[in-house]
Amino acid sequence: MMTSTTARRPWLSRLLFLFGPLFLFGLLLSLSDVLYRRATALAPVFPFSPCHKVWGHRGYAAIGGENSLRSMRAAYGRGASGVEIDILFDQKLDDFVVSHDRPYTLFDGEPLKLESVLSEFTDSGFFWLDAKDLRKLSPAAARRATQRLATLIQRYRLKERAVVESSNPLYLSWLTDRGIYTSYAVSPNDQKYGVLVSELNTAIMKLAYAFSGAGAISMSAARYTPVTAANFGRVAVLLSTVNDASILRHLSTISEVKVILSDDDHYAITACARPAVH
Repeated sequence: MMTSTTARRPWLSRLLFLFGPLFLFGLLLSLSDVLYRRATALAPVFPFSPCHKVWGHRGYAAIGGENSLRSMRAAYGRGASGVEIDILFDQKLDDFVVSHDRPYTLFDGEPLKLESVLSEFTDSGFFWLDAKDLRKLSPAAARRATQRLATLIQRYRLKERAVVESSNPLYLSWLTDRGIYTSYAVSPNDQKYGVLVSELNTAIMKLAYAFSGAGAISMSAARYTPVTAANFGRVAVLLSTVNDASILRHLSTISEVKVILSDDDHYAITACARPAVH
């Protein structure tokens, strides 16, 4: 004989099926905002130049090619405050190589090690280190990678001049625990997704940011829409890659935007007032 409790169970299941996801979605949004606001309030101050926000994308690649020592020298020589370079962790070498892809870009027949770069620029220049494959590593390999990266940054006194980017919040947290300034790579897309999907995606990214302890978020400039800016609020933002001077000038006026990468020589664009000429 079916009891009244048993009879009600299908209705309970249906209610949970219908309203459970909405409840969890609302809870996730609520929790993410609280944790995100707390994380942004505790985030380290952005340590780089507040005036010259245009940095070299993989150096000034027009001279020397992408991610080369020559391109980095050219960018700094033309007045860039910093350069972005791509780095990959080689598990056999137990070290980082400067390259966007595998097989590695070779210079004089050899891969360029990150240490060779950092050792040359110990006294000047900021670095955005895009750890391309950090998110793909096993926890054991990622632990070795983050320890090696932190060691290099500390050895060459770059803790105030380097930011490490990755989309893996756990591995980023291992770097932030060692005092390394980090940026969590996000991929908002309010122009593609509907409102619910976009808000859920944003909530997940906010939770990940809060967990990572990162100081900044980074994304493609095309995704930094007014909706995205409003969603993420007063957090340091790093953008890639813009070659239009007028867009660079506009983005430079936004206080939350701290760095914009460019392939071209727009390094003279400034976010600070120029002194009057008498």
